[in-house]
Amino acid sequence: MARPKKAGGKVKRGKKDAKSCFALYLSYISTLLLVISLFLFGNLYNSGMITLISFEADSTIALSLLFPSIAFAYLLTKKHSMRDIISGLGLKTSSLRLRAVAIGIALFVSIFLLQVIFSVFQIVTHIPLPTNVSMALQGMPIYLLVFAAIIAPIDEEILFRGFLVPRIGIIPSALIFAAFHISYLSISEFIAAFIFGLLAGYAFKRTKSLYTTIIGHALVNIVTILVLML
Repeated sequence: MARPKKAGGKVKRGKKDAKSCFALYLSYISTLLLVISLFLFGNLYNSGMITLISFEADSTIALSLLFPSIAFAYLLTKKHSMRDIISGLGLKTSSLRLRAVAIGIALFVSIFLLQVIFSVFQIVTHIPLPTNVSMALQGMPIYLLVFAAIIAPIDEEILFRGFLVPRIGIIPSALIFAAFHISYLSISEFIAAFIFGLLAGYAFKRTKSLYTTIIGHALVNIVTILVLML
């Protein structure tokens, strides 16, 4: 009776190893293709085959998709199973609870209040804190706006909170997150991104749920896009 059980265990382990190898190679291939696409879009723009808007939109999407691809490739290389990766990143379905939703909404409200404070500060002190978000999104294709509202928050939270926070801490991950917003050329956007990174990192560490930060991040992006479109 012991032999069939042992043989069955080997077959099961073999299937598990095959799935892990497939996921690992898939993550490698997707990461490589995304890196190549970034260079490709740059060459297409330089040769005049695509417009600046198309280059910025497509490059933004490729870079965003690269974030989770890098995280999964690294974790799979470290021999983590997909189940452990999903759990470690805070993406278990059991982590999506009412408390996670409530904290996510609180994150959004915190950033909204911060923007109000920035506005009051400018009115009282007459010191401008310009933001270039409206200029950056002006004329962008609708597919990028939809991507920024729904997919980008997931991609960014997987890397900056789910992956980086447990490894380098809340403050360094928030600084790196803010650094990726330098392209807006706005001190207020940099500060807002850094503060959001701190709050989101703390929320993730306390709740162990990435859905908390994804919800907060998505709400910030959605409201920002809607305000700029009105």
